[in-house]
Amino acid sequence: TASGARPVNAIYGLASVLIKLWREDKPDSAAALFDRPEPTFRKEKYEAYKAQRPPAPNELISQIIEAHNLFDAFGIKTFEKPGFEADDFIATFAEKFKTDPDAKIIILTGDMDTLQLVDGERVVVRAFKKGITETITYDDKAVGERYGLAPNQMIDYKALVGDPSDNIKGVPGIGPKTATDLLKKFGSVEGVYRAASADPKLGI
Repeated sequence: TASGARPVNAIYGLASVLIKLWREDKPDSAAALFDRPEPTFRKEKYEAYKAQRPPAPNELISQIIEAHNLFDAFGIKTFEKPGFEADDFIATFAEKFKTDPDAKIIILTGDMDTLQLVDGERVVVRAFKKGITETITYDDKAVGERYGLAPNQMIDYKALVGDPSDNIKGVPGIGPKTATDLLKKFGSVEGVYRAASADPKLGI
């Protein structure tokens, strides 16, 4: 805690991560992308989206606000916009800058939804494996080793199995193994639908 009993544990952890990155990776450019408290366009389309999540505690909210000042101290520009999530900005930035032949994009996040953005070694996801000291980097090969699928199949995988963290239901009776097997065989959700009439086990 800081003076006045202000909680700063999250800020301390974030600062430690940034110092480690700056010392070891020395990035040429960086951006920090934030969620906003307002409802997103997903909530407008699906009222139950993230409905099971409890409100963020006040001690975390105050540190999220303060994090903007921390990023500013590191010379990192922050981006956010009502109606959109940080994931939307991550995807936009990845798509925009991966066309630069000299750029390698590293997405630092704990959200595995971003694995769908992996593109060879040009766009990779670095996720925290153990605290802030140990991370794992996902390129095409690493995504395949963990899920048995290509990055661009992760959207279809989530469509089939659902995403409990976002309160999105999957297809009844289809778990991770079945979803992986179906996508390996048919390539996509659309491929599964096309094959349904020819395979009694997939009858709809």
